[in-house]
Amino acid sequence: MRLVQSILAVAALACLGAAKPAPAPLAYTVSPEIRDGALVALDVSLALHAGPDGRVQLELPDASAGVTELWRNIKDLKVEGASGVATPSPAERLIQAAPGAPLTVRYRVVSAFDHDPSVSELETYQPLIRPTRFWVYGEALFALPKDSKGPASFRWVGAPAGFGFASDLEHAGGKPMAIADLQESVLVGGPDLTVVERRLDGAPLRVAALGRFGFTTAAFVDLAAKTIAGERAFWGGKEGPFLVALTPLGPVSGSISVRGEGRGDAFAIQGGADTPLDFIKGLLAHEYFHTWNPRRLGGMHDGDVAERADYWFSEGFTDFYARRLALRSETFSLQAFVEAWNQVLKEYAASPNRTAPNAKVVADFWKDSDVQKLPYRRGAILAATWDRELRARSGGRVGLDDVMRAMRDRAAKLGAKSPKAPQLFEETARDFGLEVGPDVERIVETGAAIALPQDAFGGCITVATRPAPVFERGYEIKTRADGSHALTKVAPDGPAYAAGLRDGMTVRRISGWTGNVEKPWEVWVLDETVERRVSYLPIGKGTMTQQQLELPKELTPTAYDACARAVAAAR
Repeated sequence: MRLVQSILAVAALACLGAAKPAPAPLAYTVSPEIRDGALVALDVSLALHAGPDGRVQLELPDASAGVTELWRNIKDLKVEGASGVATPSPAERLIQAAPGAPLTVRYRVVSAFDHDPSVSELETYQPLIRPTRFWVYGEALFALPKDSKGPASFRWVGAPAGFGFASDLEHAGGKPMAIADLQESVLVGGPDLTVVERRLDGAPLRVAALGRFGFTTAAFVDLAAKTIAGERAFWGGKEGPFLVALTPLGPVSGSISVRGEGRGDAFAIQGGADTPLDFIKGLLAHEYFHTWNPRRLGGMHDGDVAERADYWFSEGFTDFYARRLALRSETFSLQAFVEAWNQVLKEYAASPNRTAPNAKVVADFWKDSDVQKLPYRRGAILAATWDRELRARSGGRVGLDDVMRAMRDRAAKLGAKSPKAPQLFEETARDFGLEVGPDVERIVETGAAIALPQDAFGGCITVATRPAPVFERGYEIKTRADGSHALTKVAPDGPAYAAGLRDGMTVRRISGWTGNVEKPWEVWVLDETVERRVSYLPIGKGTMTQQQLELPKELTPTAYDACARAVAAAR
């Protein structure tokens, strides 16, 4: 009897100790829908199982990065295996089925555009699906069960011969991945897709180009490889596969515009077909640095609103390092580094929101383009200021680079228990003797103005503080009920009025450099039924205080190279 009882006890313990079976992956397949030789949609299917109560709350693509109502591009959604499907809201489907029943959700994703958009009208988070190409982010493509933690799998199927495809989702090799990787992805394809692969440290770097720019794909691959190699050298360690997706859009006369977005193990770039390669260098460096910041430095708080409060770190520090590492890897010349910083300082000095509190950044980030730039400017200037303080205290032995790498190591060690990136930075900087909390409270949260120290960058560069003409656009813009934009509050004594702009004119597009009074400010307006371009120098009355980086007028090649190394803080 004792033997039987012992056996039963062992069996009971084995049952209690058995691990719960892993949840079945959400299985997604995507295929091109082609009619009469033209691409019209992307067909998506999702295989999953109903919950223990037979219910699945399915969330459709909705809002991301200021773009809303992405569900409008989801068509013909059907669920196989369900006993009922309700629609509590346009962005939700409530599926009812037998407990644990297998389900298949099918739907089509159509284009947000009925034409080939120009760079001035494209919202990168909106799906672009045209007869010969498509471009879509995971946030706009994948419907997800609410609160699902994954895992998920992905397959691209059904494309005809000659129809190219590229996505960072391919890096998983068909194996299950995290939901976050599924959402933060980019997918591109079409007959004109060109994919070029190069090996970096044993892992593939792929560049997927849809169409053609004024520069060659080979030249872009060279730039991308140099940029990526330089930033990997900064962080050290091995990295996995990486994808750069690149697509040209219709150019806008008189202006150059390019947009980029870090996608985890990819980044995506869209720009006017006439965009010069030099214009992309800083963007490449910025977006690749997001591979680490903030993802591997503690991450961000959940939710779009919470993230905005931390953009001074995630975007501002990334901007600082984009310029520093571009100079270090020699994709930026010393002169280009100075010019890039000087534009930042001009914009900061001219900004009407320069002393806005962080609460305004959170509230108006997606509403006001000037507010949107503020955390980039503030964070970069703070990074340069703190770097200088660290180097001054240590006699050049320690700088911000050391804090960032220590953050990376600490975040990896703590894993899910790591503080979020801004807090982790504050704690790590304290370990190096730098107390940043008071500056964060005074400058970031409250909105106090900040100035660079004269010797912020070292080497041969000095930071000069001088009076400069006030930058003034001379108008404001209001959004009408139909979504169009109109001029309002055109100042009668301002430069815009003198050039011919008037209240009520419809604004079609704007080109210019904020803070720069030496370059024309151009506004395309619809005056009754005729579109015309109005150009003027945006010079207001009075002066403002402005900082600018200055290089000595005459430097020998040897002195120039030595200065570049010192400014890049290369060791």
